[in-house]
Amino acid sequence: MDPDAFRSTLSSLAFGNVIAAAARDYQKELLAKEKAQPSTSADEIVDLDELMDDPELEKLHAERIAALKKEVEKREVLKKQGHGEYREITEGEFLGEVTGSERVVCHFYHREFYRCKIMDKHLKALAPVHINTKFIKLDAEVRIIDEKQNGNDDADDAEEYAPNRSITTSTVHYSDSD
Repeated sequence: MDPDAFRSTLSSLAFGNVIAAAARDYQKELLAKEKAQPSTSADEIVDLDELMDDPELEKLHAERIAALKKEVEKREVLKKQGHGEYREITEGEFLGEVTGSERVVCHFYHREFYRCKIMDKHLKALAPVHINTKFIKLDAEVRIIDEKQNGNDDADDAEEYAPNRSITTSTVHYSDSD
């Protein structure tokens, strides 16, 4: 191959690469200018005054405000009923607390069990997060369930107090020796 022809071919290839690179740079500059300039097309300009006077938007806004107010009122009523906090109740308060709310988590605990203290910690953290559920605890030495099983009439009052309500219980038996 002739060295002059070879140099000519290389220089023309190099020149072609330079031209291609210059064309790419010019295209990038044009795109950057288009992005920098605000577009003035009629479709993209929105008159905020017109948007604020839109009756459909005002209707949606009013509905949302009403829904938020209703939700705040519901939260306040639930807080007055003891929701949002984890507290201890007595045996006498049990039926009123459990039947007075739609959702209740009751922890029957033993004062000396370490696992009960762990459960208390977690339920105390959950109570403020789940306002729709009431979180309470009752000392396990109180024998509400045993009284019902032994035929005590006071325990049977739970069915009369809330006849249309199903009560689901879960019992976990454990000791600290595990």
